[in-house]
Amino acid sequence: MTSRKWIIIIASVLIIIAGVYWIYHSRSVSANISDKDLITAQRVDFPLIISATGTLEATRSVSITPPQVRRERRFKIMRMVDEGTDVSEGDFLLEFDTSDIASRLKDETANFQRVQEERQKKRSDSDIQLKSQRLSLEQAKSDLEKLEVKLSSQVDLISGIEIEKIRLQRDAARKNVEFLEKKVSYKAESGQLDLQISRSNERHYRSRMDDLMDAMDSYTVRAPVSGVVIYKRDWNNEAKEAGSNVFVMDTIMEIPDLSSIRAKVQIDELDSGKVQVGQEANITVDAVQGRTFGGTVSSIGTILKQASFDRPQKVNEIYVDIKNEDKKQLRPSMNIKVQIRVGQYSKAVVIPLSSIQERDGRSFVQVWQPETRKFDWREIRLRTNDGLTAVVESGLNEKEKIRAKPKA
Repeated sequence: MTSRKWIIIIASVLIIIAGVYWIYHSRSVSANISDKDLITAQRVDFPLIISATGTLEATRSVSITPPQVRRERRFKIMRMVDEGTDVSEGDFLLEFDTSDIASRLKDETANFQRVQEERQKKRSDSDIQLKSQRLSLEQAKSDLEKLEVKLSSQVDLISGIEIEKIRLQRDAARKNVEFLEKKVSYKAESGQLDLQISRSNERHYRSRMDDLMDAMDSYTVRAPVSGVVIYKRDWNNEAKEAGSNVFVMDTIMEIPDLSSIRAKVQIDELDSGKVQVGQEANITVDAVQGRTFGGTVSSIGTILKQASFDRPQKVNEIYVDIKNEDKKQLRPSMNIKVQIRVGQYSKAVVIPLSSIQERDGRSFVQVWQPETRKFDWREIRLRTNDGLTAVVESGLNEKEKIRAKPKA
């Protein structure tokens, strides 16, 4: 047998083997494919969703700040109620260090006692001096009276020289009486003025003592309204605690009206133009697991701003009103995730993301060919996705079947 015949025989055997393998493989693939392995592309109304993050805030709340105390700008927190505590009006909230104000009260009390003692001494000295001057005045009046009697009764019995001498003595006594009367009047008036000054000083120090005692009382802060205590965070998301120093205008905590809770959301600049007032939203709260809250976009910011000091991208703030649901678990500053429905693709071809394989930035699916009983790779173009399903723009038709999970 020649070599040419051997080649023909071997080629025939290989063709037969390949045919048998194809038939067997086709039957095997057909036998292994079931309905759960196939997905039918369908046309549905696919909602267009924008996802964003944000926090909860209360539109109505009472801010708790340090007391307004004259000449006091800095305060030290000694103790404070725990965050999340339900308080009633008048309940304790926090207390500031009173050591400095107590020291000042001690000094003012000492000043008040000193002024009191000075007033009492001045009054006693004034009374003694005034009494002495009045006695001198009475004596001067008596001397004047004697001289006038002597002058009137002995004018015919004594010489003219003696009369002139008595008259001079009388005039001097009269001037002395007038002088002493003025002196007594001045002393009485000056004594009253000194007493008024002393009383004014007493009232001054008494007022300062009262102010300091009122200030000391105000260093214990009580709840002005009933509600839940929420600590105020700073730019670094840190709250004040016992031992912290605060300034007069700092907000330490808030008591929000929980019925006014709403969502404040940051939307990326590229998506902000798609959001409109009245659009529906779903809100999930990180701290409240297993529950979704419904909401409606209520207002949209008009100014773009930087997301944060370490995030340069621009964002727009929008506000979402939470529907009238049970909000007892919600608190201001809780982190949230929001999905806003900004539109929809009508009658779009939709398939699961799990059925798509990405290669070099291109998308492929395995399409079932019933004629050949096998899968063919096909490139498709996507329009959008929501993290679970994708909208197909081209490359796949309605009712075509694809493999649920692509295989090489």
